[in-house]
Amino acid sequence: MNESSASFASAETGVLAACALHAVPGVGNASLHAMQRVFASLQKAFEAGPRELLERADDLNLHAATREYLAGSPDLEELGGWALAEARRADARILLLGDARYPQRLAQLDKPPLVLYVRGHLAAEARRVAIVGARHSDEEGLRIARRFGEQLSQASVQVVSGGARGVDSAAHEGASHGQQSVAVLGCGVDVVYPPENRSLFERMAKSGGAVVSEFPPGTQPRPGNFPRRNRTIAGLSEAVVVVRAALRSGAMITAEQAVVARRRVFAVPGQPGNPISAGPDELIRLGVADPVPTATRVLELLDWPVPDELRGEADKGLPGGPERTDLAARQSNALRAVGTVSEAGHKLLGLLHERAPSHVDDLAEKAGLSVSQTLRKLAELEQKGMCL
Repeated sequence: MNESSASFASAETGVLAACALHAVPGVGNASLHAMQRVFASLQKAFEAGPRELLERADDLNLHAATREYLAGSPDLEELGGWALAEARRADARILLLGDARYPQRLAQLDKPPLVLYVRGHLAAEARRVAIVGARHSDEEGLRIARRFGEQLSQASVQVVSGGARGVDSAAHEGASHGQQSVAVLGCGVDVVYPPENRSLFERMAKSGGAVVSEFPPGTQPRPGNFPRRNRTIAGLSEAVVVVRAALRSGAMITAEQAVVARRRVFAVPGQPGNPISAGPDELIRLGVADPVPTATRVLELLDWPVPDELRGEADKGLPGGPERTDLAARQSNALRAVGTVSEAGHKLLGLLHERAPSHVDDLAEKAGLSVSQTLRKLAELEQKGMCL
């Protein structure tokens, strides 16, 4: 075997190992990172086998379902082969963190997804902006999202969103009918959700865009998946635009994740009293987001080129917002805007974001909580996708 063939075989083995471990029930990105830390690599964790993984279950913080599955001595190589075959059947390729093709901005996150399933073309480096909002938007919100997608694609900026009904789909459609668009799913890359977006996803995958998932093939769109999906949307993007959103919504969690990831946040001002404008209006009021009525304004604030055909889009009557605050204040304000995290959760997030010691005893002491309270709150934050 020559050097090139050996390198290819090694890469294939690494992908098989990652897919196998990823497909084990109850194993998510946090568990994969723990395996990589404990065993030095996913390949070595895979080679250790179910028995040794089970012996290190406490170190790996494995869920009960994972422990039960490993106790049955599953064939991990067969499981990895199945995941690879299902990905290929969906015409998807697998990207591992560290691969030269892995998106550079996403890799900058704290504990980024170790495994990505990708249909279509996802460049390692590209100008990307996320557009997010309500599934049940008003017609004006859909029109705005579609126009933002169109304007950004005219400026050669890829639109990132979640592929959901409402604002997400309108933004994808506006971005050259999906050709300049990336959909990040809260399900497996082989699962079409919502089903009416099948043709849209096909256009993305075949015309220059991409459909992406950090979940193994066959994963159904469960509620607990979407905060992780939202984190990936923010991580792929230079900035996030919130078009329409209720105060407690996935779009607002995406905005919070963007602040944590040190991304810019923009929001489209809405009509006072409109419940689905309450989210973006609150982000603007708290100084978390800059108000933007057009994509042209987004391009200007990011200091990106504005195409000549968009220069006529004047920002007349732009509502004023408070001065942008420092990162720590914006993180706190974003959490207040989302309104789904307790005071104890705020304390823990602050410690984690400051890269404080991550041992649970240290976190408990610094947060003024018991160890059991700390573990419970960390589990809640992980479920929301706010820590991994």
